[in-house]
Amino acid sequence: MKRLTRLLGAAALVVSVPCVIAANAGELNKAGTNDGGPADAITLTVGLPDPGQKLLYVHEVIPAKPGPLTLYYPKWIPGDHSPDGTVEEVMGLQFAAAGRSVAWQRDELDRFVFHLTVPQDAHEVDIRFQFPGGSRVTPKLMDLTWDQVALYRAGDPTKTQMFQPTLVIPADWQYASALETATYDRGRIAFKPVPFNTLVDSPVIAGKHFRTIDLTPAGSSVHRYLDMAGDGSAAIVISNSQVVGYRNLVEQAQALFHAHHYDSYHFLLILSDHTSVGGLEHHQSSDDRARGGSKMLVDAGHFMLDGSLLPHEYAHSWNGKFMRPAGLWQPDFEQPQYTKLLWVYEGLTVYLGDVLTARSGLWSPDTWREVLAYRAASMAYRTGRAWRPLIDTTTAVNYGAPNAWINWRRENDFYPEGELLWLAVDAKIRDLSNDKRSIDDFAQNFFGVDDGSFVTHTYTFDDIAAALGKVQPYDWQGFLNDWVNEIGEQVPLLSGIEASGWRLVYTDKPSGYQKALENIGMGELEGKGINAMFTIGVFLKNDGKVVDVLWNGPAFKGGLAPGMKLVSINGRPFASSVLREEIVGAQKTKKALQLRVENDGVKTLHAVHYDGGLRYPNLVRAPGKIDYLQQILAPKPVAKGL
Repeated sequence: MKRLTRLLGAAALVVSVPCVIAANAGELNKAGTNDGGPADAITLTVGLPDPGQKLLYVHEVIPAKPGPLTLYYPKWIPGDHSPDGTVEEVMGLQFAAAGRSVAWQRDELDRFVFHLTVPQDAHEVDIRFQFPGGSRVTPKLMDLTWDQVALYRAGDPTKTQMFQPTLVIPADWQYASALETATYDRGRIAFKPVPFNTLVDSPVIAGKHFRTIDLTPAGSSVHRYLDMAGDGSAAIVISNSQVVGYRNLVEQAQALFHAHHYDSYHFLLILSDHTSVGGLEHHQSSDDRARGGSKMLVDAGHFMLDGSLLPHEYAHSWNGKFMRPAGLWQPDFEQPQYTKLLWVYEGLTVYLGDVLTARSGLWSPDTWREVLAYRAASMAYRTGRAWRPLIDTTTAVNYGAPNAWINWRRENDFYPEGELLWLAVDAKIRDLSNDKRSIDDFAQNFFGVDDGSFVTHTYTFDDIAAALGKVQPYDWQGFLNDWVNEIGEQVPLLSGIEASGWRLVYTDKPSGYQKALENIGMGELEGKGINAMFTIGVFLKNDGKVVDVLWNGPAFKGGLAPGMKLVSINGRPFASSVLREEIVGAQKTKKALQLRVENDGVKTLHAVHYDGGLRYPNLVRAPGKIDYLQQILAPKPVAKGL
């Protein structure tokens, strides 16, 4: 099922698998039969008969004994860190057994739980429902996550519940997944049986415009692929240098960890302007929807902003999937997860993923420093650090909270502040060991065990501290405890930057990263708009809408709040250029800025006192100190036959 296609001359091997569709929903609903899996396997057939309608039709058959039966819909999705399973989107749910309809009842206290009674003459339950593809399906592509389209038995660990999955897609579409294909017939794909936890960990992407690039290092028998589905043929055009960068990523990750924990690996990448954005980690694949959409690979600014997306999710194959905080491992997807170690799971992965982005050449060292400067400044201006410790952001995860007052309320800061924490750890190891050891030694020792295995290992806070101590003796428990539990100035936020031979400064010129970020945006914490938090203390949309206001900052003291809209500045109609010009002018005149805003139909004038000029975060070298960042970002020697 491999097809060789010309890509950039002889630069890459393209592997593709043809695919298909049922004629209509009725044909699909007749088709949910076992495709040769174990006799006791749960058969699951999912079809997309009309991509334009974006409806997934689900047919599931669960072997069952007569009597009471409780079924779960996945609630705690690995990598989401919260009970955000999409059960509210399930439609048309029907149960049948022995040819008759079976009554069911949702649990009164838990909407993810369903109760029914299997008739005495029945040995299986037939389930049918529909699920709206919504932000993961377009007329030209799909991104299927199996947790959205399956129920499973309560009481049995998900690793013991075997599923026989089948996917039906348009005949002219191609697809990719970490799942192995058993049979293929005109778009009907029967995958080999897998435990339910493996199925949930194995998304599928498919589309009309599709390309797969072999990233396997020379001499390696462990295959790695970049699989892309896009809005059109232009979206999946990739340059030679980008291919080289992703090949380097595979090699640099192996050089860092000295092991892998998959049979093969698929970078699954959706390049669409019509889907949701983000990434989710899996043991043997990623699930990435580019923030840059169809422009990610073809526009330099978009590619810079998306540069660390695949490296981050790839690093999770080691930290998060193979090695996982003990509280995040549960026997099924119903039991609550305990998220206190997300500053390791996510924070360390941000740091290692960003380092790999630079080492592979997907970012230049300058871009890496620009990203770090922006995030460090954002955390330095995170006023909520005065009352809310980092650890509390890990135990109240919320990816959907509004951005209003985010600087005072705090959000999922275990990502950006976690990166600063682990840079500080890396710099501390280098300093204490006289530059003989680094975080690389920790990564190899901790994540590089059991080469080739992807059986999950768990770790605790004490395990992390002990593993760091083996690399470099130090009071790591005290260091880490102080950082994640203390508040305000007690946390040495910029210590890693300073110990690495650099300083965070503010200049009157934005970095290339900040320019791209404000023009394009990249999600929840770093959005499109005008970041004036470092000056008058506001974050604005390009139309002047106030998104956030720095708590107790100049704009706050002047009476501004999120939700208002900036209409004029010193009598001049609002524009980003006008805001900059008037901030520069106030530095000379020392006069308050006169901001006219609209607030729920009421226009008011506010005096904002600020005369500090333009301030954009950048890193500069600290004289007389070792440049550890240069060493951190330098590519590592690569072994052959990884």
